[in-house]
Amino acid sequence: MRIICLGDSIMQYNDCTTYPQTGWVQELARFFPVETEFLNFAKNGRSTKSFIDEGRFDEAKNVARAGDWALIQFGHNDEKKQDPARYTSPDEGGDYRKNLALFVRELQAKGVKPIILSPMARRKFVADHKMEDTHGAYPAAALAEAKNLNIPSIDMTSLTFAFVEKTGELVSRRFFMNFDAGEYDNFPDGKSDNSHLRPDGAFAFAKLAAQELAKLGKQWPDYAALSNAVITGGMDASEFEKDTADEKLMA
Repeated sequence: MRIICLGDSIMQYNDCTTYPQTGWVQELARFFPVETEFLNFAKNGRSTKSFIDEGRFDEAKNVARAGDWALIQFGHNDEKKQDPARYTSPDEGGDYRKNLALFVRELQAKGVKPIILSPMARRKFVADHKMEDTHGAYPAAALAEAKNLNIPSIDMTSLTFAFVEKTGELVSRRFFMNFDAGEYDNFPDGKSDNSHLRPDGAFAFAKLAAQELAKLGKQWPDYAALSNAVITGGMDASEFEKDTADEKLMA
């Protein structure tokens, strides 16, 4: 089984030079048999527009073959109105939806079965256990375009938003590249980044995605082989909640 991944820095593969930053797809591999091949074309800073303009989609399309699956997740950089090289409108008829449709149709023409995912939530608390949405119209646009194209979608924005919000402002730092000086050799001065993920965050978000992928086959029979491949054992949400409670008691 091969899974092609199109996206931005939240999805991209990270090596030792950027540790502990971890793309969530790196952890998604834990939920599939070891022989599953992930072809990760996601790249830092890319929007649907720049991903196309730089030829990255052509690279992915050129290696795609019948029987592959594709995860498509953009939004963080499409939102950047100040940057015409990346910005796309989420409105109906806008380039964000048009570009997602291009990805889907051209991959389908090669026999690939695509899935659109809305962007992962950013960690922006206004009070403990109360977050503020930062993605505006983009998540709904992604889901609407998937419906228009008659393909599966996963609302990762809502799933990850609810998860982080429930975890709380303090404890949720462990999921993101938000840490104090001296914790990591690659970032001796620390970091305050509430978009990119550390291993715990990538694992938590990947588990949410894996749980949804495991359900797809019921509504979308053509996706049953992908759903059946998901390894559904391991920690459930209650275990994360227990960890959170334990850490608060120890604080």
